This record gives sequence, structure tokens and C-alpha cells, in this order.
Amino acid sequence: MNRSVLGLTTALLMSALVIGGCGSNQEEHDTSLKVRTITIGEEAGTTSAGYSGTIHNKTETNLAFQVGGRIINKLVSVGSPVQAGQVIAQINGADTASQVQNAQGAVTAAQSAYELANTNAERFRTLYEQNAVSKLQLDQAENQLNAAKAQLQQAQAGLNLSSNQNSYTTLVAPDSGLITALNLEVGQVVSAGQPVGTLAAGHEPEAVISLPEQEMSKIRIGSTATISFWALPDVKVQGIIREISPVPDPIARTYTVKIALQNPPKEVQLGMTINAVINQVETTDISIPLTALVKDKQGNNAVYIIRDKKAHLVPIQTGDFGNNSVIVKSGLAKGDIVITAGTQQLQEGTAVHE
Repeated sequence: MNRSVLGLTTALLMSALVIGGCGSNQEEHDTSLKVRTITIGEEAGTTSAGYSGTIHNKTETNLAFQVGGRIINKLVSVGSPVQAGQVIAQINGADTASQVQNAQGAVTAAQSAYELANTNAERFRTLYEQNAVSKLQLDQAENQLNAAKAQLQQAQAGLNLSSNQNSYTTLVAPDSGLITALNLEVGQVVSAGQPVGTLAAGHEPEAVISLPEQEMSKIRIGSTATISFWALPDVKVQGIIREISPVPDPIARTYTVKIALQNPPKEVQLGMTINAVINQVETTDISIPLTALVKDKQGNNAVYIIRDKKAHLVPIQTGDFGNNSVIVKSGLAKGDIVITAGTQQLQEGTAVHE
């Protein structure tokens, strides 16, 4: 009986040791932290991606009257070619014409007053030389002449202003080109400075596309592109990026890119839909999520990477910041496994698993 009890006790103890050993292995496995990562160099490339856009003219001028009024004449339509100085539209100029007449009357009156003052001043100069009047009387005549001269100059300035205002009732083309928009009709009331149309000056078509933020580091002014046209399937034109917007669209968060076309055919028309394939600039810049960015003990930017199943803190040099990403100029290489989530609990050498 005692031997049986002893054997059973021994078996139980051995089982407990085995179970305890397994538990310790499980606990050792559980000490590693689960993290989220990205591997540098595994992101899909977009070097051959195309971007939709439209054909615009290089120089597009907004048209507007410099004074307000009611439209009484519309002389061109959308699509009309115009020459520099050609009349596009007119507004009612009755009020400004009256102002010109009033200003002309003021000039006439001021001119008469000036001539009279000038005659009196000449007479007093002669009398003063003959000692017939005092110096005070001569000075008074001279002052009256100066005042009349100033009033004449003021009246002439008023006439010039009124004449300019009257001329502003006629909207003329500032340059030769094509009317691409015209938002006015006879009888419509417009205010000063209100845009009423668009003039495409000259004939310099260019492609305009919107580029997403993550592609901005891959292009430069001077980068080349191949432009194809939906309406002209057999036509392809080479282009060069001439302008990149420094700020994104506040809603779409994309950047406007303008591409000058090299020798575009005559069939290319404003407003056509295009596809632009940009020959992107090769770059060694690496982009990582902002969540991967941490600070080392000196307060410098750093990230945790995984080596031998452990987290290691690596200092980096950062470049431009995006909404949710940052460019890494140095410190990382292709193949590095960067921890992007779970960095708050990490220290140098912490065991981790993905």
C-alpha cells in the first residue's frame, strides 16, 4: 500500500515538473511583443502609371469690367478668335458720360479763372515796376494766379479720371487669342472686377494633371512625359514638366502639374482629355509612416527595426513631412524591417514578433 502511494506521488511530481516546464516555455514565448512592420523596398512602384488631365492654354486671362453696370452689347461668343484691342462687350455708359461732361465743364471754368488770374498778375507786375502798386498787392495777385492754376490742374485730373471711367464701360481683349468662356448676356448687371470670361492668349496648349502627394518626390521641373489623347488614339506628344504647384488643392489634396507640349499637332484642342505618363525621377528617398517615428535619448529622430527577432533603435535623418508620412534621407536601407505600430512599449533589445 505504501509503495503504491509512493509510486503515485512520484508520478504526480514528474507530471507537474513536465507541465511546469511547458508552462515556462509558453511564458517565455509570450514575453515577445506583437508589432506591425513594413519592409523597406517592398512598396509597389508606379513609374509607368498614367494620370488623367485636360488641355489648357499656357496663358489664360480672366476678363472683367473695371466699372459696374448693365450689359447693352455682346459682340463675341465662346470659341471666337479675337485680336488685341477688339471690343468684347459694352455696358451702359450714360452715367459715366455725364460725369465726363461735368468734368469738362469744370475744366472750362477753371481755365477761364486761370486766364483771368494770369492777366491780373501780369497787370500788377507792370504796375509794380512803375511803383503804382505795393509789393503786397503784387503778392496777392500772384497767389490768386497760383490758386487758379492749382484748381485748373485739379479739374483736368478729374476729367482724366472721368474719361478713364467712361472708357472702362467697353471690355476689350487685352491680347490676341481665343475666348474659352464668356458668362454674360445683354441686360445682365455686372459689378466692377466680376469675372465674365476667359481669354486664352496665343496658341500654346499644355497638359494639366493633378498629382497625389506620395508621387511628388519622384518628379522635378524638367521631367519628361508622354501625352496621349482620348479623342486622338493614334497621337502621342512628348512633354516637359514646366510648373509644379507648391501647395495642394485644399479639398482633393493633390498638386497641379503643368506639362508643356513639344510640337503638338493642330488637332489638339483646348479642353481635350489626356493621359500623361511621367518618366519619374529615380530617388533614394524612403517614405515611412509617421507612427514609426520615435526619439532617442538625445531627442533625435529614430525608428525601431527588427534584427534577430529583437527591436533595435536606429537614428535616422528625416526630410519632408506629409500628412501621414515622412521622408527618410539616411539611416535605413532596402530590406530593413521597420516597426510602425507598438513602439510605445519598446526598448533596445526587446523581443518582438510580427
